[in-house]
Amino acid sequence: MDEKSLMDKLDRLNRRMRRYFDRFFPEPTLTGIQALTLHYIIVESENRDVYLKDIEEFLEIKGSSVNNLINNLERNGYLRRENASHDGRYKKLTLTEQTRSMQADITDRVMSYMKGMFVGIPKQDLLVFDSVISQMLKNAK
Repeated sequence: MDEKSLMDKLDRLNRRMRRYFDRFFPEPTLTGIQALTLHYIIVESENRDVYLKDIEEFLEIKGSSVNNLINNLERNGYLRRENASHDGRYKKLTLTEQTRSMQADITDRVMSYMKGMFVGIPKQDLLVFDSVISQMLKNAK
């Protein structure tokens, strides 16, 4: 199999995964990427404060795009920006009660998506896939 064919399949998989994930969050005020961001904050905020920079690194997108994403989540009442206790220039992201009440549902949907993506794939194949994806991530730096 040639590289072009593999890259075409990878591109198609990426687009299809996004559409599949979005189906888990059909609400008009919460898109798939917003839900993924909230899930990240839910998980990470159990152990530490989460900042805009963390979202940039997690999603691998630029600050302006993260700012737009966070603005929308804030506008829809899912989170707040608060001054960090150590430095007022930094804004930590804090989940609202609205999001806290949805936390289990968001987590369940994200986990269902993840499990659904790997149905029918033998563990040995997943180990090979992990190795290939890891090498591709190194190559793409």
